[in-house]
Amino acid sequence: MFDLKKLKDNNATFWVFRLPELRKIAAECGWAIAIHGSLVHDLDLMAMPWVEKHTTADELAQRFTDINEPNWRRPYEKSKPGDKPNGRIVYTIFMGDTYIDMNVIENQDV
Repeated sequence: MFDLKKLKDNNATFWVFRLPELRKIAAECGWAIAIHGSLVHDLDLMAMPWVEKHTTADELAQRFTDINEPNWRRPYEKSKPGDKPNGRIVYTIFMGDTYIDMNVIENQDV
């Protein structure tokens, strides 16, 4: 059952206003992003290459940290390959008291 008490620290309003800027950056890099998760404590994103010529996921994460906000300039953290299921890599991008977890599954030969 969903616990409404967990919403007391809700960051959803912050993320709703920031999402258009993040989507613009992703599109410029050739990526699409989508939200998953509750938006309560952080922003969970799924990122996928959308066009043939796209940047690397590292470059996309770096572009997010280049946003002209003082609290957004810290370097991002990247999970190690194998830490997450299905080859998923997570980029944690710190933004003041909150953060983005951007999830990426790199191209894999199936």
